[in-house]
Amino acid sequence: MLSDIASIITVLQLTGEVIKYLKDIKYAPKECRDCATEASNLYGILINLLYHLNLDQTGGAWFTAVRNLNVENGPLDQYKQALEQLRSTVEIQDGVQKVKQRLLWKFSKEEVASILARMERLKSLVNIALEMDHLKLSLAIKEDTLIVRNTLPLLQAHVVAIQDTQNLQWDALKLQERHAIIEWLSPTDFPAQQHDIITRRHEGTGQWFLDSPEFKRWLQGSDKTLFCPGIPGAGKTMMAAITVDHLCRTIQGDDIRVAYLFCSYKIQADQSATTLLAAILKQLVQSLPNIAAPVKEMYDFHSRQRSRPSFDEIFCALQSICSSYPAVYIIVDALDECANRDGARNRLVNKLCDLQVSTDMRLLFTSRSLPEITSMFQSALILEVHASEEDVRCFVTGQMPRLSKCVQRDDGLKQAVQDKIVKAADGM
Repeated sequence: MLSDIASIITVLQLTGEVIKYLKDIKYAPKECRDCATEASNLYGILINLLYHLNLDQTGGAWFTAVRNLNVENGPLDQYKQALEQLRSTVEIQDGVQKVKQRLLWKFSKEEVASILARMERLKSLVNIALEMDHLKLSLAIKEDTLIVRNTLPLLQAHVVAIQDTQNLQWDALKLQERHAIIEWLSPTDFPAQQHDIITRRHEGTGQWFLDSPEFKRWLQGSDKTLFCPGIPGAGKTMMAAITVDHLCRTIQGDDIRVAYLFCSYKIQADQSATTLLAAILKQLVQSLPNIAAPVKEMYDFHSRQRSRPSFDEIFCALQSICSSYPAVYIIVDALDECANRDGARNRLVNKLCDLQVSTDMRLLFTSRSLPEITSMFQSALILEVHASEEDVRCFVTGQMPRLSKCVQRDDGLKQAVQDKIVKAADGM
């Protein structure tokens, strides 16, 4: 007896809560208003029923009939499920009103009709109960139970479908936020540049670089920093792209990450030490299934302030991300083309080297042999980049079909062309 009264009180509290949420929805559709109206009507009727139950606690036939409203999957239980279904759609989650409002009211007309039907059935049964006719009430509850049995699988399917839809919508919002954070970190698309460069590689070239003892020592971690100087036109950028391609194909996985920069004098204003460090952070973050907490916190703070993170903030976030991997490889191409206003280039190199203190960071730099740059790598492993005779000859051989037929038919002439071009290339 007391449990039945308690159940009605619980349903009343839930009804009041849902009514409040429904009324708070801005630009609510007609279906939403209909649910709010029906819930309000039921609230008043249930209050009346609760009053009569408190008056008549003798356990007579009428009271016994009313108790059947509260059986499992009975009218009261069905109504409670409808309320919880509504509340799960309209309540605020995580205190974020704006995000949650985008998820509001995704019911189809059929689903709303099902909810309203459950409300209407309970309202009819309670009205019969208030007539104090226990025989009529018993027959009505029996008939309603048959309806519920027939429709319950369909209702459950609707609930699952709604939950799946909400989950998909929430996942879409998280993906949208993830994309916004990644683009906020850095608009530069170095992977696109990498693709453009590596597609111009002639098959087989650059293998000498990957097979060199210096590269293997760096790859295995015997030496953490590899400096690759070279004259203009020696193929430094191509060697950097070949290195990135080799690392991504052979060692990059869930535990080991690769990031890279292609510096350019043409856009020095957009490639400060801060933006380049942010571009590295972007590449490491976008490979994670979820945005790392330090980056999310940095984004949330600066989004509210309409500001950009400082160099030190980005470095701290990068340090945190790198520490979560056993090893990280970073390739910086054309360091000489990175502007050194106020010592920005030196600061970039020094901070990347600082990461080697707390993480397994492997660094590879390419650059022209400028004194102010080579002085920073006096203790580093050095591998000079040059256009090897094998690479030039391989490339020229691949271009032979472009020559006239008379040259292609003459093996001696073809050999002479190859020898002259290889000699004229002189390491470029």
